[in-house]
Amino acid sequence: MSSIWKTSFLFLLGSVGIGCEVPVSKSDVAGTYVNTNYSTERCCVEAPHTADTLTLKDDGTFTSGFYGNGEYSIDGGLLSTRISWIYTYEIGKASYSTVILRDLTGSSPRIILNYDLNHYYEKVK
Repeated sequence: MSSIWKTSFLFLLGSVGIGCEVPVSKSDVAGTYVNTNYSTERCCVEAPHTADTLTLKDDGTFTSGFYGNGEYSIDGGLLSTRISWIYTYEIGKASYSTVILRDLTGSSPRIILNYDLNHYYEKVK
């Protein structure tokens, strides 16, 4: 392959890769996540619209200012990693299920709350 073709191929591969998102391994999920890109416009009642910290522990439990305390589970797939959590609120138990992703550049994992509004928790440690 000539060098122009190699360069073109690498450029195309890099261009496609930027912005693509990949699943997160289960071992990378535990940690502290912050929600700082929230909108004050309420799109859904089950997602925080104020600053919040979500701490996912290795034992499958979590703490959050918005959700309180609960348990979470991870389901790894080929194209995405699903995360679900169960928590107690005023009238009983509730659950939330979404995806956790990172882009090909190796950015911090993000738990997507609303993909269209770019609303997510981002891992900080």
